[in-house]
Amino acid sequence: MQITQLQEEQLFTARVQQLLSAAIEKAKGFADGNMESIRLMLVDAWEELRLKPTALSPKDLEQISQEVHHYLARYDRNKQNEKQFTQMLLNPFFARVDFREAGAEEIEKIVIGLYSLTDPATGKNVVYDWRAPVCALYYDSMPGEVSYTCPDGIMRGQMLLKRQYKMENGRLAYYIDTEMSIEDELLLDILSGATDNHMRQIVSTIQKEQSVAVRYDNVKLLCVVGAAGSGKTSVAMHRAAYLMYRHRDSLDSKRIIILSPSNAFGEYISTVLPELGEENTRSRTLHEIMTALLGAQVELPVRQLGRLTDAEYTLRRESVQYKSGAAFLKKIRAYCAHYRTHGPDFEDVIIEGQVLAEAKQLKYMYTKEFSILSPALRMLRIQTVLNQRLETWTSALEKQYEKSMIGRFKGKQLATAARMAAMQRLYPARALIKRMTETDPLRLFANMMQDAPEALREAAEENAQARCVWWEDAAAIACIMLELGFTQPDKNIRHLIVDEAQDYSHAALRALSLYYPNAKVTLLGDPRQRTCPGMEACRPEEWASCFGLKEAPVLTLGKCYRSTLPITRFLNSLLPETEAIIPFGREGDKPAVLEYDESAVVEAVKQMRTEYRRVAVVTRTAKQADSLSRKIEGAYLLDGDDDSLYESDDIAVACYHMLKGMEFDAVAVVWPDIEIDDGERRRLYTACSRALHKLMFFADKATIDRLEIEQ
Repeated sequence: MQITQLQEEQLFTARVQQLLSAAIEKAKGFADGNMESIRLMLVDAWEELRLKPTALSPKDLEQISQEVHHYLARYDRNKQNEKQFTQMLLNPFFARVDFREAGAEEIEKIVIGLYSLTDPATGKNVVYDWRAPVCALYYDSMPGEVSYTCPDGIMRGQMLLKRQYKMENGRLAYYIDTEMSIEDELLLDILSGATDNHMRQIVSTIQKEQSVAVRYDNVKLLCVVGAAGSGKTSVAMHRAAYLMYRHRDSLDSKRIIILSPSNAFGEYISTVLPELGEENTRSRTLHEIMTALLGAQVELPVRQLGRLTDAEYTLRRESVQYKSGAAFLKKIRAYCAHYRTHGPDFEDVIIEGQVLAEAKQLKYMYTKEFSILSPALRMLRIQTVLNQRLETWTSALEKQYEKSMIGRFKGKQLATAARMAAMQRLYPARALIKRMTETDPLRLFANMMQDAPEALREAAEENAQARCVWWEDAAAIACIMLELGFTQPDKNIRHLIVDEAQDYSHAALRALSLYYPNAKVTLLGDPRQRTCPGMEACRPEEWASCFGLKEAPVLTLGKCYRSTLPITRFLNSLLPETEAIIPFGREGDKPAVLEYDESAVVEAVKQMRTEYRRVAVVTRTAKQADSLSRKIEGAYLLDGDDDSLYESDDIAVACYHMLKGMEFDAVAVVWPDIEIDDGERRRLYTACSRALHKLMFFADKATIDRLEIEQ
């Protein structure tokens, strides 16, 4: 009896499961053997030392240590294999392409899964890792003439079959042969499900445009732009996994860093790489980096936002507008270039009427004698020279004091007293040298702002004295420190991934370029979500200049996969027609538009919680979020602190800025009575686009009328 294709695929699935089970047992056995080898080695060493403490030389002990580390590395590798194969049991593979290379007769059956699996009997791949070069065919091509790039060059041929599989608890439920992109039943099935506390890997449903971004290689800077819900963050995480696979000899998780908009977001994405079989990378916020670099009190971004959205803080909006664009970065570069060439305004160092060093001598040291060094090291050398000269004066002064103190002190006491008297007398000179040569970056920033508008110039002076840093100033100060060598860059990082890049000023991107000089960079953002009041429009084509490049590839992700069709239509009503989002089809409830009443919000959120797992209340300001969180049972307030995390099943309550990049099954957006302009529409778009399945919008009637939203 001839078997059907489905039965054939089910038999293949069963064979893969058998190979996986055998591979798991093999990896487990090897791991146990590694630990047993370590145990026996240490037992033997201990026994020798017990019988004769001097039996093992330092060289012997060093050799034992090296062997232990060797077995531990093998143990870790085998445990990782065991973990990966166990993970594959529930979903051993998800796709297949049949490929015939040009000029060949044999058809290759390429089965694609999360990791690779080899048949030990033949040594051939039964399942290919989704990151393997040949697997790009599944993501990027349709049946017909195709090609893919591999280390040997471009391979051309014909794709004869493209198949997707649906697994349920490790068993093949059904398959679909398709000539379309990876959509329809499988993708809709996944998108219709409830979200989780953490982002999930999407290797089985990566779209063609996403795959191009994931696999784009050998560029200094890659820019990826797309609407909310277009998969930018998923692309970032899968790109990190792909790069570690592609460059595994030179790139690992310790050499990749991900910049997240908040630590809550960092926690949200923390499980993706482990799901993909890679160690998690470090996730940091820009605020953490700036605080560490500047060593001063740096304003939290959410605090800045609270002031910017307050009508009374006009100075702060003027400050952001002045400092966010390309013109201000040009000003920073010009100031640093001038300082590098000319240095500070030196003055004569005069002690009790005698000249220790003239200003022109100091200028010569800075511009000529030490010019090969960075400005920071030049100032350090000048400080050393001046202190050496002062030490000569101190010695001469000590001798004078010794003569005058002979009657009062003897021996060591005389020398100590003379030394202390000389040091005390010359203390003002030491203080002057320190003040002149230990340059304060906040003071340098204030000096740079001398030709700025008066209110901003005065604010910079006051902040320098108070040792406090406005958030929009932090990146500029960091640029000055890094350009002039007053702090050291991190040269170990080889790849930097920046999410929500639309929120970064030109100065912030330049600071990252200087701080991670050896890193290739992936920037991901949505210009529609540049919501900071005062910032000029986001232009991704300008990002390259911040990294010293003339241009960089900009890839666009056009479709929104997050929200239902009705929610996406609602989002489009908030945006200009030229910025409309292309929806991906799945139906759902129409967003509810209701007049604001606090008790109605509380009741609506309570009802949402009975229907959905992840629920959020999104507000315009942190103050409003704080107030509502006190009224809602089971609420978890995200307040913007660096230690603020969200990993529970509580109801997240936060201002829209804190939830950027995150998604929830159901969302209640609460907006105050406020004038609606283009910036306010973008803030609303950002808030409402957190919703996957259900959206409720609460506002006063005047705001609803201004937005022209149907109730």
